[in-house]
Amino acid sequence: MKNILYSLSVLFLFIAGVSCKKNNVITYEGKPDIYFNAATKLPDFNGEVISDSTVLSFAYSTATDSVAKIIIGVTGAMANHDRAYNLVVDPRSTAIAGKHYDALPTTFTIKKNKLKDTVLLKTHRTSDMQTAEPLLILNLQPNENFVTAMQDKVLNATTGKKYSYVSYKVYINDIVKKPSGWFDFYLGVFSRKKLFLMVDVLSVEPSFFVGSPSLGILGAYGKYMQRYLNDQKVAGKTVYEDDGTEMIMGAGVQ
Repeated sequence: MKNILYSLSVLFLFIAGVSCKKNNVITYEGKPDIYFNAATKLPDFNGEVISDSTVLSFAYSTATDSVAKIIIGVTGAMANHDRAYNLVVDPRSTAIAGKHYDALPTTFTIKKNKLKDTVLLKTHRTSDMQTAEPLLILNLQPNENFVTAMQDKVLNATTGKKYSYVSYKVYINDIVKKPSGWFDFYLGVFSRKKLFLMVDVLSVEPSFFVGSPSLGILGAYGKYMQRYLNDQKVAGKTVYEDDGTEMIMGAGVQ
């Protein structure tokens, strides 16, 4: 009987000890981490690459301004009060506030009963973006409310490649490359000037040529544009490419 009571006592002490350890883990109170949500979120679709950077391109858009949402997340429980956090522009950035983007607010806050905040980044289309790609680097820094202990994730142990949870790169450009739906036989040699002339004359979006438009439509567009160019030439307003050559459409519509 004594042996049974002794065994039960030992078992009780063991369970109590485990419970205490579990409670210690659950009730541990440290400052929550703050991070860029884009680097931690689950993929929205199969094959989506999670990254600590993004590209904001005006290439196939007619807009002069654009607004991007950058989501900031925090770990831990919600708080019943607003919590300020530090978001700063890295001095290595080449994007210029007031030119390439609107200057960011001086204060940022995780609102009470919230675990995320959305920073609105307004960018502006500028002529220098056609040949360069201004870079904006945003850094999260610790303060009295949050830590940045969760720094990065290793993607490849062999190469050491990793991405950051607390630093986010935004590349801004207006660099137009030949779109996937451009068919030389009807549209001729690609150029940025020709693309946007077609957008203006045909009232189509630049993104139309990025997908897989039908060859029938491309042929019709090519013929219409060649007639337009011919009419301009007759009127004494010949359209030239930026290199000084006369703009023409493809061999299939001549």
